[in-house]
Amino acid sequence: MLFSSPDYPLFLIAVFFLYALARWGGPRMAFARIAIMVLLGDVMFLLIAKDPDVMWDPIGGVLLRLAANSPDHQDWPVWLIARWVGGTVLLGGTIFVGRRWGGWIESERGQRYVARGLVCVIAAIGAMVAIASHHGVLDEVTWHAVDVGHLVVLAVLGIGIGVSLNTDVRVLGRIVILFVASSLFYHAWAAAMPGPYRYLLALLLATIVLDYYLGLWIERTEDPWRRKALLIVSLCSNLGILVFFKYTDFFTQDVLGLDVPRLDLILPAGISFHTFQSLSYTIDVYRKEIKATKSAVTFATFVLFFPQLVAGPIVRAQDLLPQLESPPALDLEKATHGLYRIVLGLFKKIAIADALALSIVDRVFEAPERFSSVEVLIGVYAYALQIFLDFSAYSDIAIGSAQVLGFTMPENFRTPYRSSNLQEFWRRWHISLSTWLRDYLYITLGGSKGAPWRTYVNLSLTMLLGGLWHGASWAFVVWGALHGFGLAVTRYFQRATHNDVRRAWVLLGGCAAFAIAGLTLRSQSPSDDMLWNVCTLWLCITPLWAVITAWLGREQPAVPEPVRRPVRLFELWGHAPDVWLPELLRIAMCAAAVGTFAAIAYEPSSTWIPMIAVTWLLALFADLSEKGLDGALDHVAALRRRSLAVFLVFNYVCFAWIFFRAASFDDAMRVLRQISLLETDHANLVPMVTTALVAGFAVHFFPDGSYRWLRDRFVMSSPWVQGLLLAGAAMVLRELAHTKIVPFIYFQF
Repeated sequence: MLFSSPDYPLFLIAVFFLYALARWGGPRMAFARIAIMVLLGDVMFLLIAKDPDVMWDPIGGVLLRLAANSPDHQDWPVWLIARWVGGTVLLGGTIFVGRRWGGWIESERGQRYVARGLVCVIAAIGAMVAIASHHGVLDEVTWHAVDVGHLVVLAVLGIGIGVSLNTDVRVLGRIVILFVASSLFYHAWAAAMPGPYRYLLALLLATIVLDYYLGLWIERTEDPWRRKALLIVSLCSNLGILVFFKYTDFFTQDVLGLDVPRLDLILPAGISFHTFQSLSYTIDVYRKEIKATKSAVTFATFVLFFPQLVAGPIVRAQDLLPQLESPPALDLEKATHGLYRIVLGLFKKIAIADALALSIVDRVFEAPERFSSVEVLIGVYAYALQIFLDFSAYSDIAIGSAQVLGFTMPENFRTPYRSSNLQEFWRRWHISLSTWLRDYLYITLGGSKGAPWRTYVNLSLTMLLGGLWHGASWAFVVWGALHGFGLAVTRYFQRATHNDVRRAWVLLGGCAAFAIAGLTLRSQSPSDDMLWNVCTLWLCITPLWAVITAWLGREQPAVPEPVRRPVRLFELWGHAPDVWLPELLRIAMCAAAVGTFAAIAYEPSSTWIPMIAVTWLLALFADLSEKGLDGALDHVAALRRRSLAVFLVFNYVCFAWIFFRAASFDDAMRVLRQISLLETDHANLVPMVTTALVAGFAVHFFPDGSYRWLRDRFVMSSPWVQGLLLAGAAMVLRELAHTKIVPFIYFQF
């Protein structure tokens, strides 16, 4: 995928300028603008094809061929010039069609014909793949399809460019361009797959067209039974494809135990995310919460929108469709915020998450018997950081990329390991998924409207299905069960101890007595069955864990943060200490951060962690000094009360992560068995591991005020300063990057 390679920045730059030029109309320099737009489209296509000879237009064909500067591209055969002539004619014709009939294309009738055209193209591709596979000539047919692939892209892009030249319907031109870019982005993954998998974009478009029609039919139908039947068709089609690719072998082999060969299907990138996104549209139309869109191109772009296509966040139709139908203006401040988010995401991914994965996590979970108990435990903690930093990095890059284009997407993470109870964790972790499960699964099951026991069942069942959504393995089911039952007991004790100190102490004593009694009985009758030992320990300790976290993590009245205008350095003179002291501390924090990178490059490893600690402490003291003495004391007191609950919740989540990361349930048992040996050797905890671990925790628990200060300072800076900072960040990331590319974790879901 483009997100896993250096091609993505070039792809985003090409999309941004292509999209920006589509917003600029008028006859002035029209031909130059069209030529640049075609060249940018060629660049996007070349990132997938990797061969300038597949170009059908002379604009990109000549320039990219010259840029390749290889012996194979020094000749100019007649057939290549003939291709360019044919491509130029097609491009000119489609631009004329887009400009002349853009109004008709945008109309409801025109969009119906667009949808029918998509149906015909998808049916033709399906028939071609089926016939070619049956006769064993799919590779040859695919080669010919690739040869004309750029011609198809050029035709659709030409229509988008032509429509963007029409002032009355310019919005549609922008949407067509985003549709082309998003389709190429997804095809970047599919093109590298074997056999029929190279045509998965057509399958995705088929589900999109079906949901487009179903949304229109649901809205037009008043009969409740027919509306429900149409919704069931949407559910069955989307979930059917998801189940086929993701769970066929699991159900046939592990659940039903059938004696049938495994299919070993390749999971399409991001299938779970765009399935949930498309389903949210039809469900919201069924619930009459949104109107069905009349534009097939807009709906397809909503599902395929490239920043969050393969790993979220899951964007609701009510959030993104209005922005596509009336695109927001390109905003420099929002774009600058986006660039900051992208760099932050790259730092999380490249500098820390990949380092943790390659240095300890992958090795520990592959062969836990080769490591001591301490090293395996550190490996589990490292995975907890890796999955957060890796996935939140993707979300940062996705949200930042959308901001560069002017679009706003919902936040997906809010420092989840700061949570003091499991409910708060799921309000901070993968927010788009947790809210989707709540709104479309938990509430559908009945939510909290029925008897209390039914609420706990709904919670547990929702998380069980959420675990199964992540993967076809009993280990994922156990992960979902741990979170489901943990949420249920947390909810029970939250209501039982709500602001009632006496009740809290009674329950705490009872749960402590139960835990002691259970552990005593277990010690008197030891068992060699690892699964039994884990279950009994969990049953004995979980009630005590739940009542402690429910009481310590109870919500307190929110204290509003002081709103301060960012003060420039030359403006500090004459202000109170709570203004100039945080500023000076944060300047020292930046100097310490630069010193940290310098130490990693030139100084011995013994200096790395102290420099990280100094940077973090300066940020913390800056935040505390900004709150004033009373505010700082209140903040420290609140942290002291929450710290035990945060520690307990983090370790419970890490316990569940073992089942999430392990390749199978048996592998998870191997990890737990190795931890239970209580070995203390730590020869494998080299400086790279400990430094990445400390840096990961420092990033996660980085003080909020100092984070906002860094972001605001970057946004306030002049373009020259921003450019220098981005260039410096690129150089640092290049030095910290590993030679082996580690794919984003959530690509597999």
